[in-house]
Amino acid sequence: MINAIQGQNTTQTAQCLGQKITISSILFWSILGCVSLVPTFSFLSEVGLYNEKRVLQIGLLNLVGCVLLMSQATRRRWLATFRWLPAVAKWGLGLVLGGGLLSALWAPVSFYGFLEAGHFLLLFVTAGIVASTVQGTSKHVERRILGAVALSALLYAVFFGVGYGMHLTTEEIKLWPEGGTNYVNIRFFNHYQTWTLPLLAGIVVVLPKTWKTARGGVFGLMALWWALIFASNVRGTIVAMGVAAVGVGLLFRRRAKPWLLIQAAGLLAGLLLYYLLFSAGKSPPVVEKFSEGGTYSGRLQLWTTSLELAWAHPWFGAGPMHFAWPPFHFATGAHPHNALLQWLAEWGLPSTVVMTGLAVWGGWRWMRQEARAAKRASGEANGIRVALVGSVLAAASHAMVSGLLVTPISQVFLALVGGWAWGRYQFQQEPTTAPSSMSHAVLCVLLVVAMGVVGSSLKDLTTVDERRDALLEAVDRNRFSPRYWGQGFLHVRDPEVIDRARRDR
Repeated sequence: MINAIQGQNTTQTAQCLGQKITISSILFWSILGCVSLVPTFSFLSEVGLYNEKRVLQIGLLNLVGCVLLMSQATRRRWLATFRWLPAVAKWGLGLVLGGGLLSALWAPVSFYGFLEAGHFLLLFVTAGIVASTVQGTSKHVERRILGAVALSALLYAVFFGVGYGMHLTTEEIKLWPEGGTNYVNIRFFNHYQTWTLPLLAGIVVVLPKTWKTARGGVFGLMALWWALIFASNVRGTIVAMGVAAVGVGLLFRRRAKPWLLIQAAGLLAGLLLYYLLFSAGKSPPVVEKFSEGGTYSGRLQLWTTSLELAWAHPWFGAGPMHFAWPPFHFATGAHPHNALLQWLAEWGLPSTVVMTGLAVWGGWRWMRQEARAAKRASGEANGIRVALVGSVLAAASHAMVSGLLVTPISQVFLALVGGWAWGRYQFQQEPTTAPSSMSHAVLCVLLVVAMGVVGSSLKDLTTVDERRDALLEAVDRNRFSPRYWGQGFLHVRDPEVIDRARRDR
C-alpha cells in the first residue's frame, strides 16, 4: 500500500519507512508522555496550575508542527492518512477552517480568534499523527496507549496516596480535594477521569486472566477513580459514564458484558473505598444532588447567552474564543459549558451544522463498524473496542454540560482518543494517487501560521498578574473564569473594554 501511495521503488520505500517510523515514534511517545505525566506533575508552578498545563500543551503542539515541517517523510505519511478521509469530510473540514478564519478576521480581537482556530488545527494535526501510527499497525501500539493511560492513573494514585498520608499525620493539611489536586478546579480533573475511566476498564478486560496482580492493580485504580468521583461531588462524569454504558450495551450487546460487569464492580468498590477514605459515615454529597435535582440557573444563563450571540451573529458567530469578550458576555464563565452551544455562538450556524454533521455521521459509521467487527473478533480485541467507544461516548456526553472542549488536558485526550478512533476506521476506498506538492505546500503554510500564532500567545504569561488584578477590579466576584489561560476574559486591562462591558450588561 505504501508503494502504491508514494509511487517509489522498493529500496526507497524501505529507507523512507524506516525514517517515518523513527520520527513518528518520537511524536507518538511525546503524546503518550504528556498523557502520562502532565495530569499529575507540576513542572511550571510559578505560572499557575491551569496555565502550566496550557504551556506544556503548546509545547507539544509546536513539537508536532516542527517535526512535520522538517520531515517530508512524516508529512507524507500524515497526508496519506488524511487522504483516506471521504471527500465530504475533507471538504467539510476545509469549510469549517475557512469559516473560522473569516470569523476571526471580523471578530473584535482577531488575534484570539486566530489563536483558537490555529490551536484546533494543531490538535487535528496531532490526532492525525496518532491515526497514522495506529493505522495498519499491530496491536502493540494500542497496548502502549492503554499502558500510558494506566501509568497516568497510577502516578495520580501515588500523588493522592502521599497527600492522604500527609493529611492523616498533619492536621493543617486538608483532605482531598481541598488539600490539593494539581488542578485549579476539580472539574478539570473530572474531565480527565471521564476520558480514562472507560479505558481502565478496557485494560482489565484485555489483560490475560493469569496476570492476576496486574488486573487487580488496574481494578484498584478504577475503584479509586470512582471514589474520587464521589469525593469531588460531580454529576457530569457519573451521567457520562451512564450514557457510555447504555451506548456500548446497545452497540455490542453481549460482547460488552465483560466491560460492563467490570465497570459495575469498580463502581461498587469505589463506593466502598469512598466510605473508607472520605465519608465519616455519610453518603456521598452527589447523592443529595441527584435526589434534590440541584439548580442549573447559572448554566442555563450561559446557554441563553450562547443562543443570544448566535442570533446576533448567525453566519460566522461572534468569533472563536469570543464568548470571553466582555462586551458580549461578562458573567460567571468564559465559555458556556456546552461544546455545541460554544461552537454555535463563536463559529456560527453553518460551521456548527457542518461540524455536528461530520461528528455524528463519522462517529456513527465508526461505531457501527466496530460493532460489526466485534461479532467475529477475540475477547481482547473486543475489550479495546468497547473501551474506546465508551471513552468517546462518555466524553461527548460530558462535553454537553462542561468544558471538555476547552481545558488543556482534555484537549490532549481529545487528540489521542479521536486519533485512535480515526486510525482504527477501515476506509472502503483507497487513495489512488500520492499527495501532491501542492498538498505539502498548503500543509506547511497552515502549520507555520498556526505555530506562529499559538507560540506567540506565550507572551500573555508576562501579564498574568496584571490581567488577574484587572478582572477582580472589574467584577464583583473573587474567582477566575478559565478559557485559554487561567483568567480567560479578553482585554480586561483595557478601560474602554470594561466600560463597554458594563454599559452593555
